[in-house]
Amino acid sequence: MRKRVEVKAIYDQDLQQVLANLEILDKLIAGELNCAVCGCQVDLDNLGAIFPEGDDVGISCDNNRCVRIITTRGVATLSG
Repeated sequence: MRKRVEVKAIYDQDLQQVLANLEILDKLIAGELNCAVCGCQVDLDNLGAIFPEGDDVGISCDNNRCVRIITTRGVATLSG
């Protein structure tokens, strides 16, 4: 049986405002954020997912493997 996953999307024209509201836009542009799965540097060109990580915001790159891990296993398994 397949697991159902709810996917929320952000329009391209709204992305930077959403990132600014989450207070991560400047860090993303400066190259200070890394993928929670593979650790690669994430920027506006390779941002794959934004997700809650405790009281913070986590991100992943757009690598299919990384996005699949985020959406299928859940965030809690990333650090453990």
